[in-house]
Amino acid sequence: MELLEKVKSNIEKYGMLKKGFKVLIGCSGGVDSMVLLDCICRLKDEYSLDITVAHLNHMLRPEADDDEKFVIEMCKRYNIKCITRKVDVAKLKKEKGLSEEEAGRSARYSFFYEIAQELNIDRILLGHNKNDVVETFFLNLFRGSGMEGLASVPPVRDIIARPLINVSREEIEEFAKVNNIPFVVDKTNFSLKYKRNIVRNEILPLIKEKFGESVLNTIFRTVEIIREESDQIEELAQKYFQECVQKEDIYYVLNIEKTKNLPAFLRRRIIKMILEYFNSAISYDMLKEIEDLFSLPSGKKKLYKDLVVEKQNDSLVFYRKAEESSFCFEICLDKEHQIFYKNFKFNIKTTHKIENQKSIYIDIQQIAENKIFLRTRRDGDFIYLKAGKKKLKDWFIDKKIPKRWRDSILLLAKDSEVIAIFDIYSNIVTINQKYKIKPDTRTFLEIEFTKMEGDG
Repeated sequence: MELLEKVKSNIEKYGMLKKGFKVLIGCSGGVDSMVLLDCICRLKDEYSLDITVAHLNHMLRPEADDDEKFVIEMCKRYNIKCITRKVDVAKLKKEKGLSEEEAGRSARYSFFYEIAQELNIDRILLGHNKNDVVETFFLNLFRGSGMEGLASVPPVRDIIARPLINVSREEIEEFAKVNNIPFVVDKTNFSLKYKRNIVRNEILPLIKEKFGESVLNTIFRTVEIIREESDQIEELAQKYFQECVQKEDIYYVLNIEKTKNLPAFLRRRIIKMILEYFNSAISYDMLKEIEDLFSLPSGKKKLYKDLVVEKQNDSLVFYRKAEESSFCFEICLDKEHQIFYKNFKFNIKTTHKIENQKSIYIDIQQIAENKIFLRTRRDGDFIYLKAGKKKLKDWFIDKKIPKRWRDSILLLAKDSEVIAIFDIYSNIVTINQKYKIKPDTRTFLEIEFTKMEGDG
């Protein structure tokens, strides 16, 4: 099959393009991206494409500016838009503590996605090929990656597509030669300073020498099988994620009981999915440590920089360490107030009659002060119940209120005495025994609180 036919077959097989798509082609000026650019331009009219090229100058080589000018000039020949940007990848590497390869990749993808958002791009096209897939497989294998890493580079992920995914580098170079497609050569591709080049220039040639030229195709087919099975596991994990994980405000809560009997590979995949919400680095040791929390007592936790994973009763709770946040609103009893907190609305006013059965009423005659507060908890808070005075901390424990909720539950209070507890998670209100209305109560504090649409 000719290269252009392969490209078109990939486009149709994986749904990479539809008529009228706005596409962004990541173009370094190397042979892969220049052949991709040529192929997409050949298919431009057939798919009615609006094409833009993006080139990132990494500022790592003396020739980098020349490469940028080359891409700009080629886009003029093709009569398509070109956007370029310079990023000091060496500086980025130091600032973020990344390898040069990781810093460059991060800069490129950030650049591509930023343009895609600005221009309402439907698809970002990149020039990764069959050789890249095999090289990435080995790099991830040597890093100790699981099945997702061994699945290597996917043909399509979100808005990114790779039309050359099953085309060898030899085929690409031959296509460029036959069609007189100019390209630049990045000399760093031959430097053994980079791990990918060690795989590309030393390991794979040795494997081909010992196992034959066709071994590349064999490894590529193996990667395809791994990817298909990994995708199926991902679908299954998504299903169990919905059943086993709840999002509560800033927390992701994993139900241990529902998860512990799942196969280990599914359980780990679900944990990885949670960690991805926090953009956390993930390793096998980290997953194992988190799994070990399943069998430890409540209160045990693991810290990964600013990410906390804590065992709370029958759940694992994932959250970021943050500065203590509190809420406090002063209520003057001679005024009406409308207060918004998370996804709740409080309407508070003094009244002389009970009009709304859905509202909470408190005996305001027991409050000598003109000011009270709607706030979150503080040290020393207490409440009077039928059985007598109780510390708020003990009330939380008795009611089995999860630790992650306690700082968000609202209290109506004067000084340290809690007049009412608004458990916004269970939608239950507990009123201090002293402030419950009585037959002779004539002045009431009316509190209407309603949940609004949306997450808290």
